[in-house]
Amino acid sequence: MTKESSAKRTLSELYFANDTKKARADEETAPLTLETLPPELLAISLAGYADWGDLAKLACVQSSWKNLVADSAEFQGRDSKWQLAMSLLHGDDKHAGNSICRHGELESEERALTGNNRGLQRNESLAVKYLQEIAGISVDGRGNNGEFLDLKSVLPGDQSSDEAIDHGMVDEPALIELANCYLHGIGVERNPQLAIHYLVTAYHCKKSLRAAHTLAMLYEYPDMSCDQIKIDVVAAFEWFKAAAANEHVPSMAELALCYELGCGVEQDDSEALEWYTKAANKGCSPSHYSVGEHFEEARGVRMDHEEAVLWYYKAAKLGEEDGFNGLKRLKDTARRIIPECDHGAMNLLNVDAQAMGVMMNE
Repeated sequence: MTKESSAKRTLSELYFANDTKKARADEETAPLTLETLPPELLAISLAGYADWGDLAKLACVQSSWKNLVADSAEFQGRDSKWQLAMSLLHGDDKHAGNSICRHGELESEERALTGNNRGLQRNESLAVKYLQEIAGISVDGRGNNGEFLDLKSVLPGDQSSDEAIDHGMVDEPALIELANCYLHGIGVERNPQLAIHYLVTAYHCKKSLRAAHTLAMLYEYPDMSCDQIKIDVVAAFEWFKAAAANEHVPSMAELALCYELGCGVEQDDSEALEWYTKAANKGCSPSHYSVGEHFEEARGVRMDHEEAVLWYYKAAKLGEEDGFNGLKRLKDTARRIIPECDHGAMNLLNVDAQAMGVMMNE
């Protein structure tokens, strides 16, 4: 057995202790069985090294172990209960974690901790039960006035979901995972109001930038909620802004796009360029191209093809196809200021030199 995701689970040896009669048995002549092993060894072997699937099978061995899985999660704290919830939610899937994402932007930061669940059968409704326990709050999708939340009224400054909660007990990943379950009907009936409420609570109680970005994406892209939440570009802009102001890189890029298109806010090329530049400087590869495009087309800044080429070059080095296209459009300038372009080699871009040379010479 391996100890990857369950290494921290170690029930007390008393959990596995024999009863009085068995303890008095002649240990020298007794056969070597699970029941005769020292309880300390059982605790380490079963709870410390077994996977959830193994524990589920062992729970069937004898009646005193029937609650082994539940007890392992209950007595070992938040991490153990989270791992069990993810195992029940995803079964034998090799990956577990938040699936409210677009192009992989919002994958769970704890996904690497869950690993392969090796044999535990999926039980989504039970997973939701554990997630609700981990979340640390009891919410039913209603505001302080007892009415269901108006989805379009929920903005970063709206504190209606913050109901005198002990913020230290609120668990951000559990809230986000629950939101996903209620959005897509995983283990529960679909309830977009409750999904939104979980996300808003995660933001207000834990300042969750992932929750803010997720809310913005849900309002911006209806396919993310299976068309359950109507497009609200103003709400999307406000949530992108809240996350971007705290240096959430994907939100920076999305906020820049809002300014560029005038989506939920008055169109402003200067603001768009500022946020694209911030996102690019934080490592967002598509934003490098967008900055270059602004310099090439004199949007919010004076026209500067040399500056545009430099940004396109950075985008191309990061593998952005648009970066190559930008260099192609400005190939005369590119040949002049970037030696790799002049020689048609582009070795620093890790692309086929001959192919790049042909493209630059077209």
